Formats: sequence, structure tokens, C-alpha cells
Amino acid sequence: MEKYLIVTDTTSAMNKEIAAAHGIELISLSVIVDGQEYKDQVDISTEQLYDYLKDGKTPSTSQPNTGYLIEKMEAWQKENYEAIIVVTCSADLSGTNNGFHLAKDTVGLDNVYIYDSRQVGAPVMDMAIRAKQLADEGKDVDEIFKVLEEKTKHSFSFLYPDNFDQLSRSGRLSPMAARMASMLKIKALLCLDEQGKSVDKYSMSRTEVKVLKAITDKFHELGVNAEKYKIYISHADNIVFAKKSKLLLQTTFHGIEVEINNLPAVLTCHGGLACCALHSTFRRLL
Repeated sequence: MEKYLIVTDTTSAMNKEIAAAHGIELISLSVIVDGQEYKDQVDISTEQLYDYLKDGKTPSTSQPNTGYLIEKMEAWQKENYEAIIVVTCSADLSGTNNGFHLAKDTVGLDNVYIYDSRQVGAPVMDMAIRAKQLADEGKDVDEIFKVLEEKTKHSFSFLYPDNFDQLSRSGRLSPMAARMASMLKIKALLCLDEQGKSVDKYSMSRTEVKVLKAITDKFHELGVNAEKYKIYISHADNIVFAKKSKLLLQTTFHGIEVEINNLPAVLTCHGGLACCALHSTFRRLL
């Protein structure tokens, strides 16, 4: 069997325990708090990030620095892998994909294959795990990329911020707009566009019930079903909404598999505490 390495980064909602369980190499993004840089899931945990937000801090994230990626690739080079497959979040949302390309060119590795998932969060983790399974089954790079492309085509992501505080602090919403939305008790549902290029407004509602209806209506429109799809619910310290959504989705889609996990730092820093992401993904292919 050929020796393959599967790599992803922490924008995928994967933590070091999940990575270790599946034999996947996890690359950390940087989380920056008060000018101090931490490696996500190494120097700072998800719970510590929540604590900073509760204290009124405004953390941000940045792509892994090139030196870190070069060090990783030099280490991989010594292992004589047949192929190294890197699954990244959307190249239009993060410079991480470009960083991997730069490190690859610097080290001169021609067996590194970088896949732009055009997604963010749990669908990226889902793709990395499936890539590892396929590699272990003896599939080659072309076969693995074909499956990843199908997964990308059939993934859809919603982001539901609990409030507008962090969106305002991070500059994605003006303070005046945030105040007006809060006064009117408006709930915003955002989505990743189908090309993975930007996070856009999907709908505005007054109640959580209407938010959930908008999500289930869209999943119906996409043909989501229990046989072919899986749903991920990622949350930033909002297990109540996550469990409520899981129950509704499993009832609506007749026992569909729903997995709850933590929202990755990159989405938590933009969406804030209690923010949730809901993703539909294709199940196993091949």
C-alpha cells in the first residue's frame, strides 16, 4: 500500500484528539489576543477562547506563518511519503491555502497535492477524514480528489450569530447597524456562497423558529436526506441551540445523522460567543 499523509488545519473544526484518532496531521492557525499569538488547539483551547470572549477581548485569527509550514514540509519530506494531500478551507476566505502552496514551492516538494475545499468548518474536517479513509483503502490521488470535489459540490454552510457584538468588533458590521439590529431584536442568518468566496446574508428574522425554518427549507431545496447526507452543528458554547437544532433536523429529515462539535476559532472570532454553524455534507462516496 502506498504511504499517504492527509493534512488539514484548524479552520476545519478538527481538534488534536480527532486528528490523532484518524491519523491526520493537524496544522494550527494562529489566534491573537491582545497582541499575543497562540497556536490554535496547541497553546490555546476552545474553552480558553470562550473565556477571552466572555472577558470582552477581541481575538482574531491569522493563517499559519510560512516558516511553520516550511518546517512541517521539511519534516514530511524525510518520511518519504508517496503523496501528501492537504485539505484546506476556502482559498477566498483564508490565506492558508496560498501559504501551503508557497511552502511547497520553497521546499520543492512535488508530491504535495493541495485541495481547496471551498468550504470552512466541519465540511473540511469531513473531507479530510474521508480522504484518509480512501487513502487507507488504496485509492490514488485522482480518485481521492474526485470524491472531495463531489463533497464540495454537495456541501452547504449556514452561520447563525447569537448577537451582533463580535461582528461589530471585528469590523464586519458597523456599530450603528449592530445597535439597530439588536434594538429591533433581529436575528441574522448568514451563509457561505456556493463558490466559497464570501459569507453573505441569507435571511433576517425576528424569531429563532423562523431561522430554523429557513435552514430546513434550504436543506429541503438542496435535496438533503438521511441516506445520502450528514449534518454537522458546530457551536461556540451554545449546546442548548445545538441540541434543539439536532432534534428538529433528525425529525424533519427522518433520522439523518447529525454530529455536534465545537465551532472552530476562525468562525468563533467572527461570529462571537453562542454562534452556531450548520452544515450539510455528502456522506461516503466510492
